[in-house]
Amino acid sequence: MASLTSSVLCGVIALLLWMPLGWLVNRRLGFDRALALPLAPIMGWATQSTVALAASSVTGFSIWTILVSAAIVAGLTLALPQREANIDSDERRDERLASPQAGLALYTLAGLVACLPALAVVPKFIDGGVVLAGPIFDHAKIALIDEMLRGGVPPANPFFAAGGGDGGISYYYLWHFGAAQLARLSGTSGWEADIGLSWFSGFATLMIMAGLALRFSEKRLPAFLVLIFSVMGSLRPVLVGLFGEEPLHAFLKHGSGLAGWLFQTSWSPHHVAAAGCVLTTVLLLTALAERPSLLGTVILALLLAAGFQSSVWVGGITLGLCGAVIAAFLLAGTDARQRAAFVAACAAATLVALFLCFPLLLSQLHEGAARGGLPVTIHAEPVLGILFPPAWRHALDIPAYWLVLLPLEFPLVFMPGLVGLHFMARMAQARPRDVLAIRAFTVLCFGSLCCSWLLLSTIGDNNDLGWRAILPGLFVLTIAAAIAVSHWLRGLTIRRFAVATLATVTAFMAAVPDTWHNISGNLFGHATASADTFAQSPALWAAVRRYTDAETRIANNPAYLQEVTPWPVNISWALLADRRSCFAGNELAIAFAALPVPQRLDISSLFLRVFDGTGSTDDIARLYRDYGCRAAVVTPQDGAWSHDPFAASNLFRLAETAEGKWRIYVAANAGADTAPQAEK
Repeated sequence: MASLTSSVLCGVIALLLWMPLGWLVNRRLGFDRALALPLAPIMGWATQSTVALAASSVTGFSIWTILVSAAIVAGLTLALPQREANIDSDERRDERLASPQAGLALYTLAGLVACLPALAVVPKFIDGGVVLAGPIFDHAKIALIDEMLRGGVPPANPFFAAGGGDGGISYYYLWHFGAAQLARLSGTSGWEADIGLSWFSGFATLMIMAGLALRFSEKRLPAFLVLIFSVMGSLRPVLVGLFGEEPLHAFLKHGSGLAGWLFQTSWSPHHVAAAGCVLTTVLLLTALAERPSLLGTVILALLLAAGFQSSVWVGGITLGLCGAVIAAFLLAGTDARQRAAFVAACAAATLVALFLCFPLLLSQLHEGAARGGLPVTIHAEPVLGILFPPAWRHALDIPAYWLVLLPLEFPLVFMPGLVGLHFMARMAQARPRDVLAIRAFTVLCFGSLCCSWLLLSTIGDNNDLGWRAILPGLFVLTIAAAIAVSHWLRGLTIRRFAVATLATVTAFMAAVPDTWHNISGNLFGHATASADTFAQSPALWAAVRRYTDAETRIANNPAYLQEVTPWPVNISWALLADRRSCFAGNELAIAFAALPVPQRLDISSLFLRVFDGTGSTDDIARLYRDYGCRAAVVTPQDGAWSHDPFAASNLFRLAETAEGKWRIYVAANAGADTAPQAEK
């Protein structure tokens, strides 16, 4: 099981590796001190990880590659001409705002708040068992981290490969490569590194929002309010309590999938990190529009590559659409003498980013062709429920997204954030240095919300694009809402102050139930009757590793301990096996196997049938021949325990049995003896 101590070590290494590097890059780019430090975590992670991934693909994945990549980023930062910082009254005021006392308190609180989503990945030990939190479902990608630790990059596909072998991975995995770096440096497991990087990603994105709130408001209070607003949840639980579940779901579609920072970081920290890259990219674009530089162009390319390779939805489609509009907008507002240089910088950064992302981009195109159909279509986000006739519902969904869904899901952020954007625009008139940045972030905000509103991803069963595309806009709204509330709490009459305070407190209290639901779920997990069996899984997979090497593909029941998570997934294998699967289950195949739906369902049915105990010798032959299974694990939880088709097959032989616990089979031609192999 993952150790909390080892996970903390990974978080500390992340800070030591990426934060000083990011601070150096930011200062050389000309960002003032009040902004350079909050942006440092995401800047350091994005630049170093992008260079390290490219280098590891050529030279191999090692500790030296990690350290040399950091040195390359630092060397380029020091060698390339820097953008001159304006040390004026604004800079001196920023330095006063970033006092050591306020900074220490802010970073400490941000670090504590970032623990809330990281707890979702931590195993919870109870009497005789282990339970997991719901978001661990999406962290089954830990198998990909372990694959990179075993075989380097580009990684083989640990989830599925037709005919066995390595297979290819088309998923955006830079974030997971970052976790693999932490595991390589610390000697910990992929699971522990995932916990550490989940915390770091939460901390980094909180600091971006807090830093920008500090910069745009020139007040400390908004930076602290950002931390509070980021964890607040939806109004749905309160409405269910007031009106009942069935009446509410008749009026509103059951669950939108849209959620705030806490939920999104708990489930998919790689998308959240990509959103952090997007905000940093937009800020750098505004700096390049004012004063283009070679260093800024290089860093922009690395940020673009990091965002895309961490999330195609956020750093690819959302930033691509919004970024093009922002760049055109900035070009129109740029001094005529700087326009050619700005266009050249943007074009050069885009080309370099495409070069760095080309392997992933190519695999994404191949995957789309293999699946058939367009991966993205235009379709308004469904909002209203069955109370409305379908013909009316689809038309009313268009305005309901803005008038109903966003205020419902983000009560402390959406409406105050819109007001805050207006305040920011007014404040920028007195501070010309912020005019372009505030306008660019406003465009990003509405562009991001529109992507979530109108774009639909068709690859999986859920609209993953819509769920994640909202993140950059949500971050901007959080910053603006903190500024708005801070403004309301200052300089108002007693009556208006009371009204503003009452409205804020009411919205806060209404959002508390959903907030507590998310926090308590992360903290206490999802208790099941299989908690004791799951606690024995490390011993099972340790035994499997004794008889297999890093390239062996293993067959086990895709439904093994599926009740450990709220949604069925082969989580025991993903977290603990440190070996490849020949088919990790239907849920993981959706994202990681470019299979047409009928073929994927047929393969899933085959594996379930075999481990239910109703499989035939022909089915076992298919596992061996078509899917490269060279080992198999049968447990008492499988129907195959009492009707074992592997025992009757001449393709497999029994390597080990533990009474009442497991049977391990290996390919019959793997060797005459059953002596265990050394683990890799």
